[in-house]
Amino acid sequence: MNFLLYPLSLIYNLYTSFRNFLFDLGIIDSIEYKIPTIGIGNLSTGGTGKSIVVDYIIGKFKNKNKITTLSRGYNRNTKGFIQASNMSTAYEIGDEPFQFYSKHPEINVVVCEDRRKGMNIILKNLPDTDLCIWDDVFQHRFVKPGLMILTTTFQYPFYKDEILPVGNLRENISSAKRADLIVVTKCPDNLSQKDKISFLESLNPNDNQKVFFSSLTYMQKIKSDSEEVDIDVLEDVDFILVTGIADSSYLVNFLKNKALKFKHLKYSDHYNFNKSSIDKITGLSLNKIILTTEKDFGRLRPKINNRDIYYIEVGLKFPKEINEYNFDKNIEDYIFND
Repeated sequence: MNFLLYPLSLIYNLYTSFRNFLFDLGIIDSIEYKIPTIGIGNLSTGGTGKSIVVDYIIGKFKNKNKITTLSRGYNRNTKGFIQASNMSTAYEIGDEPFQFYSKHPEINVVVCEDRRKGMNIILKNLPDTDLCIWDDVFQHRFVKPGLMILTTTFQYPFYKDEILPVGNLRENISSAKRADLIVVTKCPDNLSQKDKISFLESLNPNDNQKVFFSSLTYMQKIKSDSEEVDIDVLEDVDFILVTGIADSSYLVNFLKNKALKFKHLKYSDHYNFNKSSIDKITGLSLNKIILTTEKDFGRLRPKINNRDIYYIEVGLKFPKEINEYNFDKNIEDYIFND
């Protein structure tokens, strides 16, 4: 099958490379802005932890800056510019923007497919914004962030992948040179210096690029829309795990390592839960707790009101012993010094 798809992959590679060539020469204009803008993106089609990096930066700097996030609002049932409010739903603005707003209601969360249009409205209607974070923007080259962060996973790095449709890359790996910082996500907790060095040799970053190694952290509390309880309450009960994310293996392993018993219903990333899937979930969860992710909670809760639904938060950490640079300090230096 890959042999048959290879000509399409070549054509797609030529198209994206030529497009990037026009942007690099300035033949197609890419707008920069006066306020600090941080772009987070990847070369792959998904699952590299972009939204977790966005959430991390929001959490670290929302008390110091007036933050506005700008996302496409993937798989929403609306179009155009929308600013999140307490009346917004995940189906209106997208699951990840809904997650940002639910967790950080003090910031502005905006969705717009056209990033230029979105920024123009932000600058006009939200003039107090002094830090704009652009989610999933690496291929949206009509705008240029002041600081570009590229995410890739430790287990499936972009340099081992192939261009669509043979692989999952949206553009050639040479495009990674546009990043200022590269965040390697989902690293094992016991990552050795030897494995780190081997990874860096294969990654081969430019001299001006800084690479950071991070791992996921799951909270010891689970939350519903009305309470927060210790995850140990799941030890003596059977429960249903429902996920609609690109890679649920890390969460599954976390729960299994706690010796918890559960049935896993796995759906595709950004899944729109329809009647069939909701009927299946409610049927299997009779007299059981439903556990899901932060991202999926916004889509599930409005459709299941007669069940106990909890979600578990996921965070990011940058172990000092494995990182040569301080991620927070690099973000802070860009925001306040550049």
